[in-house]
Amino acid sequence: MQPTTVRNCVRCQQPLGDALFCQYCGTFVLDPEGTVVMASRGERILAWLVNIVLLFLTLFIGWIIWWFIVAPKGQNPGKAVVGLRVIRGNGNAVTTGGMFVRGLVGAAFGLIWLASLVDDFWMFFDKNAQTLHDKAVDTVVVKAKGSEKIVEQGSLAGALTPPASYAPYAPPVSFPVSSPPKRLSRTRQIGSRPVVDCAPVYGVAAIVVSLEHGPALFERADDL
Repeated sequence: MQPTTVRNCVRCQQPLGDALFCQYCGTFVLDPEGTVVMASRGERILAWLVNIVLLFLTLFIGWIIWWFIVAPKGQNPGKAVVGLRVIRGNGNAVTTGGMFVRGLVGAAFGLIWLASLVDDFWMFFDKNAQTLHDKAVDTVVVKAKGSEKIVEQGSLAGALTPPASYAPYAPPVSFPVSSPPKRLSRTRQIGSRPVVDCAPVYGVAAIVVSLEHGPALFERADDL
């Protein structure tokens, strides 16, 4: 049995676990330069509170306009003020459409009070500080400073291998190929000649075939 190779954090040189971020300094483990760092849970809460305040101060319309300005950078107004950014779990940038879907999934959780509570509090127990809507769309929240390169390049150049536990999508499902319908057959006697009745199992009319002197049967049928 070969020993398992343990990777060290490029920033603090501490051994990495099975999370997307270093458990000691919060560095994104896929970043070869070590400049992308996880946003703290306190900063996430602060950004949420700032969003609520800005919604009232800008009468919602201003917030929407601001959102369209910062969404291409993986931010909403609250995150932009606090200095946070949303990226994909594989290090790719989140586009405006991705930010909209993430917000839509979060709003769907918010329709049910208990689901919203579980969604928000999930990040306190998750090793990657992900909420449930983060997990649903495969996103993580990092500090804006140091992650600008992801927005500029659209992805994380030279991204390292993610931990083995990182599996954002379910494995492909294969369905068995259906076999053709079976045919049932039985032998019956017409006069002195044995006859086989063949019919598909799904109820199509039986085809009567004579084992011997078939043409004579059809001639007899024509006489009826």
